[in-house]
Amino acid sequence: MQLTSILLYQSLKEQFPIADCRLLSKDQPLARPYFYEKGQTLTGSHIYLTEAILDLDLFSSLPQDVVLIICQKNPASVLPAGRFSCILLSCDTSVIHVFNCIQSIFDYYEQWEQQLIHVCHTDGSLEDLLELSLSVFKNPLWISDTNFSLAAEAGLKEAAEEYEIFTKPEMRIDYMNAFHQDEACRIPKDSRVPVLFPAYITGHRSLNLNLFLDGRREYYLSMLEWNSPVTEADSYLLTVLAQHAEYLLHRIHSESSSRSNTLQSTFQSILSDRTADYMGISRILASVGWLPEHLYLCVLLQPNLSGGASLGAKTICNYMETEFSSCCCLVFQENAVAFFNLTLMNTEPEDLHSKLAYFIRDSFLKAGYSRSMKGHMNLRRQYLQARTALTLGCEIHPELWIHHFSRIALPYILRQASKVLPGPMLCHEKLLDLQESDKVQNTEYMKTLKTYLDHNLNTVQSAKSLYIHRSTFLYRLERIKAILETDLEDPDELFYLNLSFRLLELNR
Repeated sequence: MQLTSILLYQSLKEQFPIADCRLLSKDQPLARPYFYEKGQTLTGSHIYLTEAILDLDLFSSLPQDVVLIICQKNPASVLPAGRFSCILLSCDTSVIHVFNCIQSIFDYYEQWEQQLIHVCHTDGSLEDLLELSLSVFKNPLWISDTNFSLAAEAGLKEAAEEYEIFTKPEMRIDYMNAFHQDEACRIPKDSRVPVLFPAYITGHRSLNLNLFLDGRREYYLSMLEWNSPVTEADSYLLTVLAQHAEYLLHRIHSESSSRSNTLQSTFQSILSDRTADYMGISRILASVGWLPEHLYLCVLLQPNLSGGASLGAKTICNYMETEFSSCCCLVFQENAVAFFNLTLMNTEPEDLHSKLAYFIRDSFLKAGYSRSMKGHMNLRRQYLQARTALTLGCEIHPELWIHHFSRIALPYILRQASKVLPGPMLCHEKLLDLQESDKVQNTEYMKTLKTYLDHNLNTVQSAKSLYIHRSTFLYRLERIKAILETDLEDPDELFYLNLSFRLLELNR
């Protein structure tokens, strides 16, 4: 790894007193040092050391891409006028010691770069890159996407307030808007130069650099001014780290894209092909880490098809896969269908419901939720549950945004049962006689029986609910038993009667 002139200067400044310095370019890349010998031809982009008193003519003949380091003892010395790069040390240390120190500086940064290369070529992570770089920058580091979602960090948790920006959605949105609206915090989309953000937004300055994927800015690499002040050398070191971070991001995204494409095509088959080979599908899902023993959930998200302010199905899918790990979301029949691997997400269904609720409400969507189930064989059925929940839920409770299959399962069963035969043809035959008695004789036997069943055969509670005397209730109950020709003690018959009331309600 080459040093830049400013990195060389700041590294020497930490070890030796400097009487004077002139650098024509702070970004000049420099290779390892030589000792200066009188009359030699100087090689460009190198460092030369000497402790000799030099002729003034030599300075004017120095190549502009060479940095000369002079070791002498007089702290009052100054450099002559001219266009050249030179660092004038004032110390009692020998030039040999300074030479060895510079070699150590090269060794330190080359070792760091070799560690970064090792991470990139041995299935390392972004966190590994940042952790290895903490000692170099002496400040917290992080990588975030353009929506300020945290992709990796090292040392940032020490700065609790800064870390909360990424962990609390409401704070993240506020700060994201603040950065986007401030001219001083905007990085040109095609820029590869670090930009120093001021401290007045978060309380701390930060150095920020674009990271590119396939020629487009997709992430930011940032360093927070926390333990040490930001230096000009940090900009160069950040660009070195960025090169390796981009390499790793390309690899991660390539693997993720391959996995995503496999999941997309597999779930497309599940939804569209009723005769799909589920054993084959199970093997494919297992090959990308979605195992048969994992817990799955399906959510069907319906955009506002009336042309309102709702998001489109493709936009919904992009959001889902960005915000939720282990989610595969695809467009099917104009809706967004999201399958969640709750096991890989390490979350409970209720936690996922809570996270999705605000997005669904704020985006003017309607949603149907399946039950969470283990295994691959029920994935299509989970989609059918979610679709049923959405369709029937919107019909029964149109004012709600979110519908769970578990809450509409009974109405669904009743509707399925009465598709061929209507409710009166499926219900308890004698219950129709009871209904006819109410019509002809103006009795209230149907209401009385239903109240009795609703109160789990409790005569006292049933009489109170009907606002009649207990003896009156008992008289009615005897008449009901006589008409039904039953003693109302058989559990199966009681279940049938309860079901019959529901079936009759469908025909109202």
